[in-house]
Amino acid sequence: MNFYTLTFKRKIYLSFLLLFSLMVTFDVALLFIADLKTTKENFIDDKFSKIKHFKLNNDSNKDVIFIGSSRTFYHISTNTMKRNGIDAYNLGISGAQFEDYPTLVNSVIEYKPKKIVISLSVERLYDDLNTPLFSTTKELELLYEINKVKFMESAFAWMLNRHAFLNYSDVIFYKLKSFYYSFDSKMIVKTQNNFPDSNNLNYSNLVGCKVFNKKQIEDKAILLKCENGDGVLIGNYLKEYETKSVTLKNLDEESITYLAKIVEGIKLNGIKPIIILEPILHNRYVYDLKKIKSAFNDEIIDLTNFTISDELWLDNEHLNYLGREKYSSFLAHLLK
Repeated sequence: MNFYTLTFKRKIYLSFLLLFSLMVTFDVALLFIADLKTTKENFIDDKFSKIKHFKLNNDSNKDVIFIGSSRTFYHISTNTMKRNGIDAYNLGISGAQFEDYPTLVNSVIEYKPKKIVISLSVERLYDDLNTPLFSTTKELELLYEINKVKFMESAFAWMLNRHAFLNYSDVIFYKLKSFYYSFDSKMIVKTQNNFPDSNNLNYSNLVGCKVFNKKQIEDKAILLKCENGDGVLIGNYLKEYETKSVTLKNLDEESITYLAKIVEGIKLNGIKPIIILEPILHNRYVYDLKKIKSAFNDEIIDLTNFTISDELWLDNEHLNYLGREKYSSFLAHLLK
């Protein structure tokens, strides 16, 4: 009986050891692959890969660095900026939120751009402060000053994210999903202006940047990544949306403080910060812009009501490649 118990315990220990070894090996492999995948011409849509891509492609003194979520990643055309005399880099990252921006800002400050443009939706200024999706010590330091509970939650998330699979799970999922749909001949996106079969398109010519990666999301959208750091969306599938107005009353004190500290850090390094309130499809929010401007010393450009037709949106959150071009042209003239 004792012999059996010892053997059983040994099997349990060996199983845990094997599982732990496999996890470590898998993490190391993922980190190695992510590092290999990030070059001057390639990147993964991930906070750390995008920072590395930025550093590999940028010298000092760029005119503008754009920081934001997927709405920056897919809305900013670097080449459109360039045609308008603005040397820019698109540091937008899908899934990121302004709680994730301290690391991004800190990474670009040393390159001394003339302006850092932070984009977010206006309602986020009225929402509770979130925990960062991709915490680093920079976010933890700021959260410790503002909200100890959020700090503890983020510290726990930071420890969990030492497991690389958690960081790259979304990337892996969409990679597998895109691979699956590449074998389904029915999955052809409805593109604008009666383009031919999407499989025969020259995407680089269509969207104005050199494409290195294409993903198809069912029959709804094509997601492109360009060597210059841009993302582009093709398709148009708007859902029904609410029309009743919503009044935003009280700015969230912690959210404002968090963002204000990011802005102040930019200023202290001799760089001009700008906050852009992003376009919203048929905006129904009512708010006091003067209060927002006073919270950030007027470093605000409000484009919430940017007028653009429904055909230039991919979905209810993101512009497609045609809307991206129009928005970037408009924004370039404002920034000049």
